[in-house]
Amino acid sequence: MMQRFVHKILESKALIFIAIFALVSLGSCCKSPPDIPVERSLLIYMAADSDLSAVSYSNIEMLKQGFLPKNGNIIIYHDPADAPPRLFRLVKRGTEVVEELIEQYAEENSATPEVLTRCLLRMRELYPAEDYALILWSHATGWVPSGTRVVFRASASFLDMDHPQVKTFGRDGRQEMELDQLVSAISAFPYRLSFVLFDACLMGGIEVAYALRNLTDWIIASPAEVIAEGFPYDQIMQPMFLPKPDLEKGLEEVCAAFYRFYNEKIGFNRTATVALYRTEALPQLATSVKSIFEAHRDKVNTFVPTGLQYYDRLTSSPHLFYDLDHFIRQVATSTEYEGFSQVFEKVVTYKQATPSLFPGLSYEIPIHHYGGISTYIPVGSQPTLREAYKKTDWNKAVGLLE
Repeated sequence: MMQRFVHKILESKALIFIAIFALVSLGSCCKSPPDIPVERSLLIYMAADSDLSAVSYSNIEMLKQGFLPKNGNIIIYHDPADAPPRLFRLVKRGTEVVEELIEQYAEENSATPEVLTRCLLRMRELYPAEDYALILWSHATGWVPSGTRVVFRASASFLDMDHPQVKTFGRDGRQEMELDQLVSAISAFPYRLSFVLFDACLMGGIEVAYALRNLTDWIIASPAEVIAEGFPYDQIMQPMFLPKPDLEKGLEEVCAAFYRFYNEKIGFNRTATVALYRTEALPQLATSVKSIFEAHRDKVNTFVPTGLQYYDRLTSSPHLFYDLDHFIRQVATSTEYEGFSQVFEKVVTYKQATPSLFPGLSYEIPIHHYGGISTYIPVGSQPTLREAYKKTDWNKAVGLLE
């Protein structure tokens, strides 16, 4: 059983104080801040002190083989299982891309909001830019609180070649970062992010997107699991550094590259769901969903998701991650659904999925309806999950659970 964090969301000022205090105790930085800000600085936060450690090294090598922006910075926080964490920047020296060390840290828990906040603030201090972006790389289980026993069928290790290993945000050993802690960590950064990309499982949920609505313009995530190999980093850096007016097009290309990368594979590795979310339209979507739930309260309270598209391979039913669009279609009238769809398309602006997930395996999940974003549906006796869900911003906005 994973140890559960019990502390509440920290105030932004407190997080900043902790981050500054931590920085005072660190060794000196290798580089001075540049005089002229670049267009974009990107932090890749790799909480890899887990069974994903080896994959994190290969992803860094992929980054070195890819695009290095002249108008931006790629800064990586790397906390593997076999070495102390460090912060470094990718730079080109001659014909090679090398890791330029910024800071080396003592062993620490990368699944805490304080560490993530410190890295964001350090990026701003040392590599100021016109805008900022974040990739969150680790295990994850969406909105589900840490300590919840989520058991997937045929959870695989590196040595199990008959099943894919997946990224199932923020796990360091047995500790995880709660969604509200993730929000508090990013909230302590005094700039709105251009985008957040989750290279992690199950973070393409409406609960996650809505929680981050005030912190970033765009989100890229998968409502299902992500094969451990993750995003093809040698292919996605260039579109990530397109100028602001072209960024939406660039982020669509990031999603398309991810989809192509896995759709061209064979066997169970031909597994991918990905979507791009515009956060600006999320409050409007919440208003639409709330009105539907209020109009069909009895139906919502007794809903049985038989035949509904799901995205997780849990050992028991009901599932925890269902398709939001499919759910609303089952609950709403045709007129209500039409109104919902008009708003929904403003949120989910790009989506792609392979025909199924984990094809050929006993737990293959056919994709018969792909809306691009998941939701929790309270079914049966799940008192712990229900109480946790009531506290999510999304539930407070739409009233799924009263």
